[in-house]
Amino acid sequence: MPRAQAPPKGSLDRALEIFDVLTARGTATTAELVAAVGASRSAVYRLVERLQAAEYLTAADGRWRLGPAAARMAMAAVQHMDVFAAAPPLLRDLAAGTGETVNLGVLSGDEIVFVFRELGRHAVQVRSELGARRPLHATAVGKAYLSGLAPDRCDALIAGLRLERFTDATITDPDALRAEIAATRRRGWSEERGEFDAGSTCFGAPVFEQSGEVAAAVSVAGPTARIADAAFGPLAAEAAGTVSRRLGYVRPEG
Repeated sequence: MPRAQAPPKGSLDRALEIFDVLTARGTATTAELVAAVGASRSAVYRLVERLQAAEYLTAADGRWRLGPAAARMAMAAVQHMDVFAAAPPLLRDLAAGTGETVNLGVLSGDEIVFVFRELGRHAVQVRSELGARRPLHATAVGKAYLSGLAPDRCDALIAGLRLERFTDATITDPDALRAEIAATRRRGWSEERGEFDAGSTCFGAPVFEQSGEVAAAVSVAGPTARIADAAFGPLAAEAAGTVSRRLGYVRPEG
């Protein structure tokens, strides 16, 4: 049976390809757009002129870049994409990939509240109910959130915490907690090994919104016997980073 041929590209397809090229590269010449789109120079030039007239593109020094209309469209999309819309599909993928429970938590007072949960595939899971509250100092999700705060805000929040001991491994010294948060920032993810529940291990990472403020934190949790040596920290950080980018966050260089 002959394979169905893809329909020929129209102007809309080419315009979207141009947007993709300029989003990735920042600027491009007409010749570079012709090569990327695979259309004739005359067709591409007619298209970019129409996009320029509508302010979707601008030109300077022989190079095209996205214009103010494209910026307005992108801003509108970001403003209507909050963490509760952006996170769940990615966190479901994280739970499927690790096989463990994945949570999303937000700050409420001086605690973390779980607002999303996805169970993994294993019969034995670390279970946490939606709406459950967890301490900042004794959980990976809490320490991840703290690591995303500006240092002065983080210090002020730690100073007001009652560092309750839940297990022998719980951090109850403010300076030790600050050192742990500093290590979390350097790594890019948090770790909690039996500090809230003696039988569980958890890894977390912060989610940032467009402004650069921390919006939430992601965590992956499982029984210590199963995941103590798992490399889930980078996976949590990767998922949190993807959610952050969908919210419009651009990580500062350096």
